[in-house]
Amino acid sequence: MASVRLAAGRDVGAAIAAVVVAVLLAVQTGTSQGDARPLDVWGVALVVVAAGALAWRRAAPAVALAVSAAASAASLLAGYPYGPGLLCAAWAMFELAWRRPLRLSAPLAAAAAVTSVAAVLPRLVGVLDVPALGLVLWAACWLAAPWSLGALLQVRAVAERRARDDLMARAALEERIRISREVHDVAGHGFAVIAMQAGVALVVLDEQPEQVRASLEGIRAAATAALGDLRRVLDEREHRPRPTATPELAALVARARTAGLPVELTGDAGDLPAAAGDIVYQVVRESLTNVIRHAGPTGAVVDVAREPGGVLVTVTDRGTGAPQAGDGRGLAGLRERVEAAGGTFEAAGRDGGGFQVRARLPLPGQTA
Repeated sequence: MASVRLAAGRDVGAAIAAVVVAVLLAVQTGTSQGDARPLDVWGVALVVVAAGALAWRRAAPAVALAVSAAASAASLLAGYPYGPGLLCAAWAMFELAWRRPLRLSAPLAAAAAVTSVAAVLPRLVGVLDVPALGLVLWAACWLAAPWSLGALLQVRAVAERRARDDLMARAALEERIRISREVHDVAGHGFAVIAMQAGVALVVLDEQPEQVRASLEGIRAAATAALGDLRRVLDEREHRPRPTATPELAALVARARTAGLPVELTGDAGDLPAAAGDIVYQVVRESLTNVIRHAGPTGAVVDVAREPGGVLVTVTDRGTGAPQAGDGRGLAGLRERVEAAGGTFEAAGRDGGGFQVRARLPLPGQTA
């Protein structure tokens, strides 16, 4: 509310200044235009109205132009000096073109120009013998310039607004894609672990009740972890990378082991930067999920090691399950994340069976 009052005060102040300048110009031009009607109270009143209408140049530019143009036309028809009223109408026309769409400002500006020409025409015809076409061209040059400048600013503002909206829409789309991928990875890994634990429990249900208990506890742990990760993904407005990959990788490998997948964690990458650690975690999680889903009875080796200039994460299995068709959603998403971070990503079958995922990531502040 305070900002609205401040803007209104500025508009009124600008209009008062315009009134003072317009009246002074009218007095000066009246002395230099010998054929003009002497400026009296009514002439001053028309100048004041034409300039005072500019107080609404931002809040209601169409009204400001209509009042200013009408007062200016009345002044010209009455024989008062040229100049001040037309200048006020030109300013109002500029404001209208700047602040309103072209489809609205163009016809109103044209109407104001025609009104001005019609008002000045009786004073010129028969005195200077000026052709009507010349008057129309004169009015077009005089009044089209401020409208053109305002229209240029309007088009520019619209283009900037559209570019800003497109940028915001693109950012929102990218955020939705990121969240959907996170949900896919989290849910996919959790469901894969749960399915594997449930399968083990069904196999040993009658013969090994302790193993059934262990499988059920593994299912509970996997479900709890997956729900926690889903809650984190959905609650965060912004993506917050993990501070380090090392502790969470150990927990991730432990959950895979409880699901019945023998996993060996090798390498010593130490504490990784947040962004790189987050991507390493995602690569390992998605790769182990694929091993559980597709590789069949097998084990996996997860190796995370520092390299000159970066870190290399490798997930290898010797499974005998059906080969995956293409990258799949998970691997395609991993490839995009790794390459967006400036790294390289490879995922392919191995000679002799199995599958391998390799991702190299650069680390800030390190050179090869």
